Parts: sequence; C-alpha cells; structure tokens
Amino acid sequence: MDVAKISAAAILTAMIYALVRQIKPEFAPVVILGGSAVILVAVAGRFFETSETIDRMMHLAGLEKENVSILMRALGICVITQFAADICYDNSSSALAAAVELAGRVGAITVALPMLQAVAKTALGLME
Repeated sequence: MDVAKISAAAILTAMIYALVRQIKPEFAPVVILGGSAVILVAVAGRFFETSETIDRMMHLAGLEKENVSILMRALGICVITQFAADICYDNSSSALAAAVELAGRVGAITVALPMLQAVAKTALGLME
C-alpha cells in the first residue's frame, strides 16, 4: 500500500467529483463511491497481511486466537461503518449517517459480547 498512490487516487477522485457535480450532479455520489472502492481494495490487501501478523504474534504470546478474531471483526465493523457514514455525510444525509453509526456501534458490541463474557467469567473466578 503506497500512501502516495492512494493520496493521488483520492485527489483525482475529488477533482472528477467536482467536475461531474457541475455537469451531472446526480452522478457525483457514484464518482465518490467508485473512488472510495478503489482505495478500499488497495487497503484491503494490507489489512489481511496485518491480521496474519497479529495472528502470529498472539500465538507466540499464548493468547487465544478467538479473542484476536473478535477484535479484528469489531475493527472491521468500525472501519466499514465510518466509511459508510462519511459517504452519507458527504451527500447531506446526516440522519442516515447517524443511523449507520448507531448500527455500527451495536454491531461492534454484539461481536464483542463473547469476549466480554469470558472476561466476566475470569473476574468471577478470581473473586472466588
């Protein structure tokens, strides 16, 4: 993932967006979605490499893979939610963006529940 290439893609997308917004405003959001999709695909490969490295580190540290998986899923939910909310904000749909953010928060908590239960069981075990 080269930050310069991603930055150039973002600037190019913004310029095309500004041009399309003046000519055909109804197609402007599609330009942003397309440019964002290209950037997300570029970043996705790096994300999987990072998750494999974190997996190896957790194995060496003796931590359970399940907890790392839960954290990675919660992180994924946060990233996708923020991306979707930002697109909504950019298109003057703040109510929709707020709903997406709420859904992301609930989703992250739901994914993290098994880990929270394990922490609670451990704490109860230590108190006995």
